[in-house]
Amino acid sequence: MNPTFLVAFYSACGVLIAGLLVRIWFKNRVAKRASLPAPVVQPPPRPKVTDPVTMVAPAATTLIPPPPPPVPAAAELVPAGFERSIHSEQHIAPSSSTILRASAIPTWEDRSLFEHKSVLNKPNNQPMPRVLAADIPGADDSDRTFGEINSALASLLPDTPERQEVARKELNAAGYYNPHALENLAALRYALMMLSILVFGGLLLIVPTRLEPVIIGCLVVAPILGWALPMLYVRRKAADRIQEIGRAMPDLLDMLNMCVSQGLTVPEALKRILRDFRNVYPALTQELSIVIEQARINDLHTALESFSRRIDLPEVHSFTSLLIQTERMGTSISEALTTYSDTMRESLKQRVDEKGNRATFRLLFPTVLCLMPAVYLFLLGPAVNELSKFFNEGGRNSVDTGARAIQRLNTQRGINRQN
Repeated sequence: MNPTFLVAFYSACGVLIAGLLVRIWFKNRVAKRASLPAPVVQPPPRPKVTDPVTMVAPAATTLIPPPPPPVPAAAELVPAGFERSIHSEQHIAPSSSTILRASAIPTWEDRSLFEHKSVLNKPNNQPMPRVLAADIPGADDSDRTFGEINSALASLLPDTPERQEVARKELNAAGYYNPHALENLAALRYALMMLSILVFGGLLLIVPTRLEPVIIGCLVVAPILGWALPMLYVRRKAADRIQEIGRAMPDLLDMLNMCVSQGLTVPEALKRILRDFRNVYPALTQELSIVIEQARINDLHTALESFSRRIDLPEVHSFTSLLIQTERMGTSISEALTTYSDTMRESLKQRVDEKGNRATFRLLFPTVLCLMPAVYLFLLGPAVNELSKFFNEGGRNSVDTGARAIQRLNTQRGINRQN
């Protein structure tokens, strides 16, 4: 093996390992700084106010206001999620306007767990920070794939917040609702990348020289596949799960219509449907169980909106909009479900007809590329066989003899005409 290549390979591995160690050290340092308690800034003493204008007293009178009420510390004014933002915006002693602005910041006690967008968009109502399942203290850590080093492996695979949000939506659509699903995905992708590098790097040292180009190609391709395949698997599973939910929506509408027409409320009807759908449509059963739990915590409106955000399917969007509007307007849910069920079945029928019409066009290419050569072989095979036998048995000589005889006859006819 070329010594220059070995030196370059080991140097690259050393630089990579050193960079990873520096990254881990820097992240731990930032985490320690963030965990330190923020300094408490005491407000300065309020100055005495003198009124220069006196219309009654013959001499200037100094009016001393009563002492201000004790100002609580910054940690008492701001909830846990807003302490860092307040200290980053104000590093000096807070004035009275700062104190009023801090006291106007909402607290978790004043909010419900799920709130409508119209409530959050009010000018005097600031949105609370989003809380993920992994951020809740005391969350279950048994779902971590690699145990205690799971978070360290996930942190070594950097990603933008936008891509993390897209990956989180894909995981939810695929049915991965455990608290550390996104962290497990990042850790698995990084582990597959490093494992492929170590395996093929070790093979590069022991394989023969003639196999080195193949191992080098695998050393380049394998980390890319280790990074891409987990996400592709999640997306494929999410697409299959969404299709399963789409196929189950007409049956859900019929069952819900029967239950509601018998006097049950929508949450009670969904609970009754779960028992029948558990073995037939497991994906829809899981989503409906989440809807029931969220409706029990807050209300059905918020639970249905959350269901529509998790499953990006037109049938689900229409179903949730239908239930929300009927609940808001007070109209009959049974009649709305009957009409919408007929409409959905008609749309599904049209979609099937459309796929059938596409199939005839798509079958044209395999017919031409696969069937036509076989047809030509059956039709022309016997003729080709007879021609090969004819030429192999001296047919070529007879043809040449006949051609020469015809040429002699033509030559004699030409001579006779000249005479």
